[in-house]
Amino acid sequence: MIGHSVVSVLMLVSLHWFIFLLNLPVATWNIYRFIMVPSGNMGVFDPTEIHNRGQLKSHMKEAMIKLGFHLLCFFMYLYSMILALIND
Repeated sequence: MIGHSVVSVLMLVSLHWFIFLLNLPVATWNIYRFIMVPSGNMGVFDPTEIHNRGQLKSHMKEAMIKLGFHLLCFFMYLYSMILALIND
């Protein structure tokens, strides 16, 4: 969560608006999920709560969406780095 927020702020500071706007909703969602953890839980993904309430399918769906987002970001950052190296 902290790493994603730092990357979002760095993109804002370096004036990469498209990447900042792409990262903003996911960073906001991560912060929201962290703040809304009930007291007594180990964290956002408390294994006992997930299995007790039958929420495994929804958590897996969220994890797959985040995986797709992070893969997209990885290839965008890789492309940007290669482009910057070629232009120098």
